[in-house]
Amino acid sequence: MEHKNLTLEHDKNLIDNVLDNIDMRYIILFLYVIRNDLFKDLTDNTLIESYERVLILDDIYKSNIITFWNEEFIEIYIDLGLIKNIRSLREFEQKEDDFNLKLGEETITIEKDTISVPDDTIYLIINKKFKFLNRRNFNLALTRLKGVRCEKSNMIHSLILGIGEHDYTLPDDFYYILDQYGNIYQAIKIEVTIEGFFQRFKEIQEKINGFVKIFDPALNTKLVMKKINKAIEESKEIIQFLKDEKVELSDKFNFDKINKNVDIFKEWNSKLLSLLKYRNQLEEIDTKLIDLKKNYSSKEKKYSYLEFIEKISFNEEGIVDNIQNALIELRKELVKINEHITKLTEKELKLLNLDYERLIIMSSDE
Repeated sequence: MEHKNLTLEHDKNLIDNVLDNIDMRYIILFLYVIRNDLFKDLTDNTLIESYERVLILDDIYKSNIITFWNEEFIEIYIDLGLIKNIRSLREFEQKEDDFNLKLGEETITIEKDTISVPDDTIYLIINKKFKFLNRRNFNLALTRLKGVRCEKSNMIHSLILGIGEHDYTLPDDFYYILDQYGNIYQAIKIEVTIEGFFQRFKEIQEKINGFVKIFDPALNTKLVMKKINKAIEESKEIIQFLKDEKVELSDKFNFDKINKNVDIFKEWNSKLLSLLKYRNQLEEIDTKLIDLKKNYSSKEKKYSYLEFIEKISFNEEGIVDNIQNALIELRKELVKINEHITKLTEKELKLLNLDYERLIIMSSDE
């Protein structure tokens, strides 16, 4: 029998490769979520009718949504970012019934049992969750997914189907393969949680690096950062360790002529060392985050994405509990660091640095 449709038997490796590519993965997965979790694979006629009744309205108010859509549909619809002027279910619940909702000029439509999703809509859904996917890579991924060469025959498999110029849907053969693996929406939510934590981590990391730069930009170079981390790990005095390692430092770090009992020096030195230690703690958090991502991503990943979906869906080996517990512990560490960092301001540190530089000049004159 000629191999035409996508099958696990013939195309498992092809599917794994596609889902391992982050530019292509989310296009596939969110088309699946729209069909499966939002529209229940078109098996609920009442749901479809209620959706279409809202779409034909000239103006859509919160009261219309509540009247025609069930709570689960509303929650998923908002979570996917399909209401442009509502960011969360909580925000939606706080609005008055006469609040005017914006679904956008183009949105998901259903015709002849086919769910059509505009490319702009798919992109905005993905970008809401994963900011790192840019439009150029998204467009390239769309093009690639329209036709992928089969590894076992001369067939070209369409992993997404184009409808008109700008709309797409997930073909049945691919949908039912994915459907075998469990709760894809839950797997995405785990990824989103990790990614959201990582973005918050990056914000704090960038803030600390900005503060350290005020003291001396050289302390932010990769080589020096590596040596600073080594000094902390070996419980050595950081600045002296850098000098012993022949790191070229500015005159600020020639402490010989400075009275170390002066309050300005004590404060300057204390704040700098604290920032360097907080940054080192963030490096450790970063390593743990990378380990969590290895469950589904990176060259050293533990599982293919299909395996990850399966394990998440059934909490195999306690994977969901392990990830959640790890994130809870990492969040505690990040909160403690942030509590200290938020007490500092760029203006305060710049003034402190100027005071310290004056102290150096006065000490040199003496």
